[in-house]
Amino acid sequence: MEFDATSTKFDVVLGIDSASFSAGIAELYNAPDKKAYDAFFQGEYQGQGVEGTWAVVGDAPDFRFEAPTLEKWRDSVDKNGQHPPDGDLPADNVFVLSIPSLQMAVTKLPTVSPEVEFYGQVTLTTDSESNTPTVSLTPLAVWADESQLGQAKPFVNGIILPQVFKKLATVLEGHEIPSQQFPFGQTTLELTIVGVLITDTHLIVVATDGDTTAVAVPSAWPTDPVFAIVNRGYALNLAQQAAAANKNKTLYDKQPDGTNKTASLAAKAVLASVDDITVSSTDATSWSGELNVSFDVSATVLGSTCALKKAGNNIQ
Repeated sequence: MEFDATSTKFDVVLGIDSASFSAGIAELYNAPDKKAYDAFFQGEYQGQGVEGTWAVVGDAPDFRFEAPTLEKWRDSVDKNGQHPPDGDLPADNVFVLSIPSLQMAVTKLPTVSPEVEFYGQVTLTTDSESNTPTVSLTPLAVWADESQLGQAKPFVNGIILPQVFKKLATVLEGHEIPSQQFPFGQTTLELTIVGVLITDTHLIVVATDGDTTAVAVPSAWPTDPVFAIVNRGYALNLAQQAAAANKNKTLYDKQPDGTNKTASLAAKAVLASVDDITVSSTDATSWSGELNVSFDVSATVLGSTCALKKAGNNIQ
């Protein structure tokens, strides 16, 4: 589904930059127990009379939010070891997973450690069973610097890289962002993903909670590594729901436990209503309002009850 900035509307926008994505991959790569490394960053291969091993070595792989060059794309291979058709360079929502050094030991040939790039695309698809949109990272192809391959080139392209593709695809395909449901007061909010976009720096995910409050997406995105934007109309709607859900809610209730026969204190505070709710003009997650709270406090001294305070109070 193509992102259209002129028609896409939002209630909530989430953004994450390539460095934050890279940090997630590095955490798997550098995990002390090596379980993730063994599962995703190394493997064995065999076929066409050769066998051996491959392993990501040195620096951890990192993400770049950009498309491959046409030259590298033409030299890349898919999961079947086939080069992509000419002129089929992907342009929208494409990313590069760069591997500085992939060590490959080929039978009876010198070990090679070329730079490798793994190409993928962020897509928004609809699940056939649940009919809900899901953001997925779709593997496309894998490329290796052939200038470093020598006699191993045909084996690398035909046998090793397709197996590397399948292993790394497992890592990427595990990153899915489905529509989210979560309780809020007396109701359940459901944020449905309606758009996905890769900019030069960020992966952007756009979601709505229906069409009632959604507004056009911003013309410019924040530059923070990870950010969330909530539109003010949606925030106000949530604040009003929260106020309604908490009307007449007891905030504090302390009654005598009967252990003190000389003196005791009873107190109760009830939130009668939240009025005049406003949303900050600069931060849609900051709300304010007028709280109407009813207080009832009394004391019993030597069996005689005295009402110390019993009134309604407004707290802003």
